[in-house]
Amino acid sequence: MNEFLRKKWEMAGLADDYIFNKVMLDYDICLEVLRRILPDLHIKKIKLPNNQQEFAVAPDAKTVRFDIYTTDEQGNHYDIEMQVADHHNIAKRIRYYQTASSMEAYDKGQPYEQADDSYVIFFCNFDPFQLGQQRYVLHKHIDEIPEQIIEDGQTDILFNVPSLRHDVDPKMQAFLDMIAQRKVEATDPLVVKLKERMAIVKRNRKWRSEYMRRSVYEMDQEMREKKIREGERKIRDGKLELLEGKRELQKGKRELLEGKRELLESKREIKEGQDRLKEKEQLIQEREQKLHENQQMIIKTSIVAMKALNIDETTIKKEIKEKFNLSDKEIKDYFAE
Repeated sequence: MNEFLRKKWEMAGLADDYIFNKVMLDYDICLEVLRRILPDLHIKKIKLPNNQQEFAVAPDAKTVRFDIYTTDEQGNHYDIEMQVADHHNIAKRIRYYQTASSMEAYDKGQPYEQADDSYVIFFCNFDPFQLGQQRYVLHKHIDEIPEQIIEDGQTDILFNVPSLRHDVDPKMQAFLDMIAQRKVEATDPLVVKLKERMAIVKRNRKWRSEYMRRSVYEMDQEMREKKIREGERKIRDGKLELLEGKRELQKGKRELLEGKRELLESKREIKEGQDRLKEKEQLIQEREQKLHENQQMIIKTSIVAMKALNIDETTIKKEIKEKFNLSDKEIKDYFAE
């Protein structure tokens, strides 16, 4: 671990927020960087840069810690930040930093129009708005008239350090190249000062020790946050599985209910079919009974008629038996009647 941290310290450049802070504490470097960022302000001098200055907008509000904070002779306030990782909250982050910086611009009893201007400057190791620009300058404007800027004294400036567009002034580009560890013009006075200052920072044992402790703390924090995120992910997955299980259970209940309805419908249809079958059987029995009665009537009538014609009984029995396909017992019964 010590070897890893030592190499990390040796390899760290301006893109590392700790190194950036220690380098920017140098008065001449901070002044020159501000001049290159805001050449139109013609900044002559600044207060000694303050590192990790804390501000709280309210007693119970979130505390903001500025990387580099200073003011110039005109009263303008400057917050300079190195943003290493993209946490996808840059707009809200700038808003809070600007709020804290603006609070310093208003003195008690001072008219609003006399408030100092405040500048929040972010050097981002990513494109903060994913729009491909190398520099983003933010002001308030009227939605219906976009070109109409509201002069409220607040200015936000963000640099997309990895960008290769070279849309900024060459002197400003040299500073961005130094942060990105790209090739730079060695004769640039700021470049010379930056290299000298970085050498001083790297030789400072106290800062190296502090950097290592901070790195260990950050790695521990990252590990804890990773475990928390993993736990939250497992909880989300568990909730999704539980929800899916509930959906499957509801689906099963619906299918069971549907099956019961289909079973009841089938039973109803079977009963109706059985009832219809009974009705048909009864109707057939009634028809058979009617036919039997009719046949009996015909047979009896035929016997009476043939007797009236003096036909002998043997001939009558033979004729009736063959014609109506009767048994000897049935013939005997008819004649007995």
